[in-house]
Amino acid sequence: MSLSEVTVPVLIIGGGPVGLSLSIDLGWRGVDCLMVERRDGSVGHPKMNQVGNRTQEFCRRWGLGKKVREHSIPEDFPRNIHFLTSVTGFELGRYEFPARRDVIQPYSPEFMQRCSQIYFDPLLRDAAGEMPNVMQMFNTTLDRFEQDDGSVTAYVIDEKSGEEKIITAKYLVACDGAESEIREQLGIKLVGDHNMSFNVNLFFKSADHDALFNKGRATMQWMFNEEGMWADIVSINGHDLWRLSIMKLPPGSELTKEEAADYLRKAVGRDFDFEILSILPWMRKRVVADQFSVGRIHLAGDAAHQMSPTGGFGMNTGIGEAVDLGWKLAAVLEGWGGEKLLESYDAERRPIAQMIADEGARNYTQFAKLPNGPEINQNTHEGEVFRKQFTKKLYDLEMDREYDTDGIVLGYRYEGSPIIVPDETPEPEFNAMVYTETARPGHRAPHAWFGESEETSTLDLFGRDFILMRFDLSVSVDTLVEAFGIRSVPLTVEDIDQENIFDIYERKLVLVRPDGHVAWRGDNCPSDALVVADIVRGA
Repeated sequence: MSLSEVTVPVLIIGGGPVGLSLSIDLGWRGVDCLMVERRDGSVGHPKMNQVGNRTQEFCRRWGLGKKVREHSIPEDFPRNIHFLTSVTGFELGRYEFPARRDVIQPYSPEFMQRCSQIYFDPLLRDAAGEMPNVMQMFNTTLDRFEQDDGSVTAYVIDEKSGEEKIITAKYLVACDGAESEIREQLGIKLVGDHNMSFNVNLFFKSADHDALFNKGRATMQWMFNEEGMWADIVSINGHDLWRLSIMKLPPGSELTKEEAADYLRKAVGRDFDFEILSILPWMRKRVVADQFSVGRIHLAGDAAHQMSPTGGFGMNTGIGEAVDLGWKLAAVLEGWGGEKLLESYDAERRPIAQMIADEGARNYTQFAKLPNGPEINQNTHEGEVFRKQFTKKLYDLEMDREYDTDGIVLGYRYEGSPIIVPDETPEPEFNAMVYTETARPGHRAPHAWFGESEETSTLDLFGRDFILMRFDLSVSVDTLVEAFGIRSVPLTVEDIDQENIFDIYERKLVLVRPDGHVAWRGDNCPSDALVVADIVRGA
């Protein structure tokens, strides 16, 4: 067996969407990194189908927003949600959401995209592969690792050649999925509900729209029988690719293609033309790691949490972690990030992961509150009465909350973060469905169009440096600029002369971090500018 050695600042184990996003963010920042993935980089089964607003804002930053839109479900496809006994059976209710082209989006320059993982992952993989400072090793498995005060050493095996490579890195990020061996070896526990339900996904192909869009086009169609909700069908590309999720099966169930076909016919309500492409069992969970970091090793994505997909939060939460880690790793490696900067990763992201995991579980458990009984599928007076009661309960429970989550996607905040300078303003009430626009420290800096053409968003300013937004040219910024210069923290001053944007940001000076979250704000430079600089850089 031949032996080779590689030295790199950041080693990423796992090449799913979170590992790929981290490698892109680091590469975009000029940080050398190596991503190791045990698979060949292709995606055979679509587990994820939704790129959230915030994730699409990150893709916009990386120059990938247009490509994601091009690989998404057609912009004229309605985002409707149907509740049915079967696709060709009784309709129990529906929520109608406009197609992407018809959406008025006041709070973001980007809109949520229905871009399946079968398109999204390869898009990220290719983008990362084109970056000169990003290395990728596919078909490579982590064998073991160790860390000390100065570095992490990983031993990996090339599955094709059998060659062992020794990789030495300053930092390691575990994006190695739900069964993370790194998490296990570090002794980190997943806390929460490990057995919400056992499910099997069927990825299938069919252009039989008479059957599958029997009640009109929809992105998701939920199926109910006498025992309650038991399946859903998702349109992956708006045409001929679909996913059926069968729920509440006995743990460990394995379906043959013939059994899977029977479930498909049951969900649709009749026979139709289809081809099953793949079958994937999975366990629905609500678990979050009890710590996201140990020494020089950090967890992200499914390695750090697993969520019910009811809400489409899992991958998007992981990519939020990748962006939080990206600028902090870059800052420390460039020498201006303080010793507490990477410690803040756990403090900021673990509460967010817990909140979102709870929300996903809440959306799933709502289904158990709906009435069930044999009348649901009976073509009788009793059946009609039962279905009317079911529909009323459906709307009373506000089952559309799962699909209208601006408060979660855009309104999450790093309350109490050690690298945020609070301004003593009260925290706005959190509402999962309603985003409260605010530039309060800890929150995502709000979007607004500015300039004569109104094609540039305030969000386009953020990413690489700290940005000091100045809304009044008469206010001096000299002490903050000097303080950041003393600490070698990259800072750019952006003067914005638009009253409508000042009305949103509410202070004459607003300091925004590289990840787009507000770090400090005030009407004048602080008297203790060096202290502010040290806090926000994690010193």
